[in-house]
Amino acid sequence: MVAKTDVLAAMTHEEKLSLLAALLEATDIPDVHADPDPEVFPPRTPVEHPVSELRFELLGPLVIRHGHRDVAPSAPKLRLILATLLFNANKPVGASALIKELWGDDAPRTAHATLQTYMFKLRRLFRVVLGLSVEHVTNEVLQTCSGGYILRVDPSQLDITEFEQLVTSGSAAMHAGDHERAADSLRRSLALWRGTVVHPGQWGTGLRAQVARLEERRFYAHTTRIDADLCLGRHRETISELASLVVEHPLHESAHAMLMLALYRSGRTSAALEVYLRFRQRMLHELGIEPSERIQALQMALLSTAPVLANHSLTSDMLLDRLARSARPRHGSSAVTGA
Repeated sequence: MVAKTDVLAAMTHEEKLSLLAALLEATDIPDVHADPDPEVFPPRTPVEHPVSELRFELLGPLVIRHGHRDVAPSAPKLRLILATLLFNANKPVGASALIKELWGDDAPRTAHATLQTYMFKLRRLFRVVLGLSVEHVTNEVLQTCSGGYILRVDPSQLDITEFEQLVTSGSAAMHAGDHERAADSLRRSLALWRGTVVHPGQWGTGLRAQVARLEERRFYAHTTRIDADLCLGRHRETISELASLVVEHPLHESAHAMLMLALYRSGRTSAALEVYLRFRQRMLHELGIEPSERIQALQMALLSTAPVLANHSLTSDMLLDRLARSARPRHGSSAVTGA
């Protein structure tokens, strides 16, 4: 049997520090060097459901709101762990997955011990801010499960939950033809965003996939909200917004179609046609293909001032589909029909 002193002698300084942190957590010995400033985190009396006092905001730089204070840790790796746990709130996240997020394929030999140190610090944050015992935090907030960890929060505490609910509500209203309610719900969903999620340089593989999905939902909410505004006759108000959108997404067909429609309905037919020409040139140059039949049909409708273009009850997708169907030859005719 190897003596304990021999094991300690073989450990590096970093491994000894990690072991000490794990022992501190297990015995709840206060780490005086890491104690938060009592003026910033004054002692509190625990409440029945203290975790509900926090709001977790991921739609921008990570923020944990406790009243009017942001109590999120400043250390990048702690923020990355928190973001990963929050994106998977109430679900187990394996230690191996967290290590992959933190270090990719270059995890150090002490990765598991270092991860335990980070978890100790996160639990200590919840304990100090909320005035909880170490047992409460370990058993009810940041739990250890088989091979990993679970962060227990009410979904209503997450801004990403509110965002998804508003987008779902706005989408349902759009499909029901309630464009006013759709525009309102989607506008509120977009107002929750405060910037880039986490920080690009900190994304691991798993978090990058979560962020990409969120950004897709954000783009959907943005374009659908503009579409709702077009249905409400707010054409001039959307032009500058759409112009910026097509610059950011130069090959996105629906954004170009909505800009063409907004310009046309604002009495700027030549500008709308110019948008189509630039889009076609870009498609040919970058992809080597013509634009779809839908946006080609929209161009033809603009040239012929088709009456259907004035039908505000149609979403842009509905309008493009109708124009494309009408433009297909039928018994030798390819005329665009009216509303």
